[in-house]
Amino acid sequence: MKAASKLFAFFVLAVLCSVISPQTAAAKPHVLFHTEHVYMHQAGEVEVVGYFDNDGDEGAYAQWLEMDLSLIADNGQEMWSDSGIRHYPDDSVWVPEGSYVAYTFYIQNPDIPEYHGHYRWKTRNNRTHWSKAAG
Repeated sequence: MKAASKLFAFFVLAVLCSVISPQTAAAKPHVLFHTEHVYMHQAGEVEVVGYFDNDGDEGAYAQWLEMDLSLIADNGQEMWSDSGIRHYPDDSVWVPEGSYVAYTFYIQNPDIPEYHGHYRWKTRNNRTHWSKAAG
C-alpha cells in the first residue's frame, strides 16, 4: 500500500511540474544598449551613438540606461571619466523582439574638456532597464 501511495504522489508531482514548467518559460524581452561611438564636439558635452538591442522573444520599452565612460587622449592620458552615468530616453523607446533601434544621446558635464586630437573611449558596466509598458 505504501508503494502505491508513493507512486501516486510521484505521479501528482510529475503532472504539477509539467503544468507549471511551460508557464515559467514565458516570453521575455532582453534589451541592452551598445555604444558604437562617442563624439567630443565641444567642452562640457559628448555625443553617445549606439543602439538598443533586444535579443529576447518579446518587445519592450527601454526606460533607462546606465554606463561608465572614459575618454582617453591619444597619448594614453585619461581626459575624463565618470561612472554610473544614467540616461532616460525621452519617450521610452520601443524595441521589438529580435531587433535593434538606433539611439543617440548627450552627456553634459562641465568637467568634460574640449579636445580636437585623436582620442579613444571606453564604456563599462552597461545596464539597461526595460519594461513591457511605456513610461
